[in-house]
Amino acid sequence: MNVKTCAIVTILSLGLLQACSTPRQPAPPAVEMIEQPVSSVGSTMVLVEQAHICHDEAETRRLAASAQLRSMARYLAELLPTDQCTIHTVTSEVVVLEEAEGYRKISLESSEIFTFDNYLLPAAATAAQPSPVLPAVSCC
Repeated sequence: MNVKTCAIVTILSLGLLQACSTPRQPAPPAVEMIEQPVSSVGSTMVLVEQAHICHDEAETRRLAASAQLRSMARYLAELLPTDQCTIHTVTSEVVVLEEAEGYRKISLESSEIFTFDNYLLPAAATAAQPSPVLPAVSCC
């Protein structure tokens, strides 16, 4: 290498070392107000169009524990509805019967089904809000 190239490499190396060795100032911790959870049991909510619903609580509980499983099950239900899960194609008012972590048991047209929290909206908020964005599903 010639002298000019060596000088440039040395200057760049020193700059990188300095940038890497400079301690980063930690961000101040964010202060959050944690609200007490409000139960929606017994309230009327809106099940959004294209909601992923299930008929089996054990399957719903299993899917609620993993976003990846939930995404794959939704994709399967879109392609071929099964006796366990399907896609509800219209917006409907439902009554929440029970709550669990990540999913809720609801009453829809006199039948008890299960759906995930992101497909339910408060009845009063639906007039002002558009449908939530559905998760992207990648196949291969």
